[in-house]
Amino acid sequence: MTVSRRRLLHLALGSATSLIAGNRRALAGSSAPADRLHWLATADSGSGDRHQFANGRAMAALHRRDPVDLVIMAGDNIYDNGDMREVAAKFERPYQELLKAGVPFHAVLGNHDIRSNNGAGQISYPGFGMKGRWYTLRRGPVEFFMHDSNVDWPKQMSWLKSSLAASRAPWKVLVGHHPIYSSGLYGDDREAIGRLTPLLRRHGVQLYINGHDHNYERSVPINGTTYLTVGNGGAALRPIVPGPNSAKAVSTYGFASLHADPDSLTIEAWNSSSQRLDRARLNRSGVLI
Repeated sequence: MTVSRRRLLHLALGSATSLIAGNRRALAGSSAPADRLHWLATADSGSGDRHQFANGRAMAALHRRDPVDLVIMAGDNIYDNGDMREVAAKFERPYQELLKAGVPFHAVLGNHDIRSNNGAGQISYPGFGMKGRWYTLRRGPVEFFMHDSNVDWPKQMSWLKSSLAASRAPWKVLVGHHPIYSSGLYGDDREAIGRLTPLLRRHGVQLYINGHDHNYERSVPINGTTYLTVGNGGAALRPIVPGPNSAKAVSTYGFASLHADPDSLTIEAWNSSSQRLDRARLNRSGVLI
């Protein structure tokens, strides 16, 4: 049977529209129980190559075994220049199974994302679930503080301080692209340590999720906060040597899976072959249990 070019274009457009419609429906409200949440975290993902597709398949396989409420993307969502003309190849197709299942994605901007119109296209794109350049997101027992680690610290710090002070969530998670503590290529960011860690400690933020370093790393808790690098989402990996703050550090493609309930937060790392690489459990004080 011959299918016309017009019909093929119509089918392709319909497929992409249905994927984003599923994300819009999920954005309207969460079906997660009020006292627990399961989410995935990835970053430096938007390569559009076989590694990102393998990660996408492994994430979908985990969702089939253990349903996921949402996915957090910690920046560099579209390589190399944040060009929205590549969103189908570098987001919609690699994650099509999760999107068709209605799993919402929520992103922050990475340094590659702001190369095109300072990231404005990504902020307005429904599939990335962004309420702005920085925003809060409450789902179940978790409140996410999604910040832009690229720009505008004075204005952003005012938002972050007031948002953290107002939060009554049992679990507080700060998400940004750039690492604070890292044993990877970029290392510890002394300026960010001075700027942010007193705030995290004061308001009991138990977890910081980032990318930028192309590896997986979970730190030991540092003053009640665990630092989780998930920059192994698809971009070319870099070697990592575990440092004094490392609990687990590996250079392999994969993602993190996190479960929060009223009393504990469980962090797991999976590779793109669906093999578990790491597991840790924290109490509400951010202490390993």
